[in-house]
Amino acid sequence: MPQWSRREMLALSSGALLTACSGGGGSSTSVSVPPPPPPPPPPAGSPSLAELSAEKGMRFGTAINTGTGSTFNDNNYLNLVREECNVAVAENDLKWQAIRPSPDMFTFTGGDALVNFAQTENIGFRGHTLLWEDETRYPSWFDTYDFGADPAMEAERLLTEHITTVAARYQGQIDSWDVVNEAVNPGNGAYRSSPFSRNLGSMEAVLDIAFQAARDTLPNTQLVYNDFMSWGTGNAHRDGVLTLLDGMITRGTPIDALGVQSHIFAGTGNFGGIDEAAWRSFLNDVTSLGLDLVITEFDINDQNLPADITTRDGLIADYTSAYLGLMFEYSQLRDVLCWGLVHRYSWMQNFQPRSDGLQKRSTPFDDSYQPTPMYDAIAAAFEATTARS
Repeated sequence: MPQWSRREMLALSSGALLTACSGGGGSSTSVSVPPPPPPPPPPAGSPSLAELSAEKGMRFGTAINTGTGSTFNDNNYLNLVREECNVAVAENDLKWQAIRPSPDMFTFTGGDALVNFAQTENIGFRGHTLLWEDETRYPSWFDTYDFGADPAMEAERLLTEHITTVAARYQGQIDSWDVVNEAVNPGNGAYRSSPFSRNLGSMEAVLDIAFQAARDTLPNTQLVYNDFMSWGTGNAHRDGVLTLLDGMITRGTPIDALGVQSHIFAGTGNFGGIDEAAWRSFLNDVTSLGLDLVITEFDINDQNLPADITTRDGLIADYTSAYLGLMFEYSQLRDVLCWGLVHRYSWMQNFQPRSDGLQKRSTPFDDSYQPTPMYDAIAAAFEATTARS
């Protein structure tokens, strides 16, 4: 009797799975469109993305989210994670808004569930994020929080308390943390303003306190600064991120890697409107600082691509091949995570919707849990790259 992989079983039963898993996940809204005809199941014995990446000393993974209608409550989605992933990341469950409902309270229900799942399935796990320096992403109680007579001291206490509490809870279970997320204004490359930066006097102080608190708690965990580097909006954002990283290295702030979110805008050149030479120069500058790279949130925005699914999927695969082909040239890159595996769960459905109202096809699996040409392009990129030592 042949031995079928989970992915092959999903392919054989896709019709029943689609019926069983209606609805959206996380903060996304479900888009009702007829599913495309499913492609044939992959050949028996074809390696998964987890297997292909592991062969090269790398990891492939995805974001997972708890809550009503979420990916974590979709057993078919979890089966994809089990079959295809050797690393995962919390999409929302470890952000301040999720775990810090008040200054005096932590809630870890969602984070615990995701980390426990990864541990049970022997899947690595990334933490996202100990601090998101976009003020709109802070919990609402910051609007009236009293930093007291010594605002700098209270800001340092609050930030350190949060990071050490969260990091310590998952010590030994999370092997890579996005310590600070998006501290640079994408419009001009300057630092953002936030409650912490205003009360501590600078964003440099925020970065130093946050990363030092993380390192003190997690001496053996990869510490990452995570940002999207302004795909399609010019050089200022990248220049600002490079200034941030260079400053941290100069000050001796503990940091191991740059998280490259990799939300690719298709239809505006191979890399979302970024000049390839300029992008290579940026990556060369980052790696010359001794930093590793992590693709933390990969997906494709097909807003400007043709409606025809065959044509669109082919172009998405081309963008995937071009981008990953370039990124995989850097041996400092080991982890590649998509920001979701199945189209209808993708945050892209609510971000810059297509003018024709069609569902975006931003992820490597369609709503029938079938691999798309994007999946094949990811697999080919792992097959073509050199093994990491």
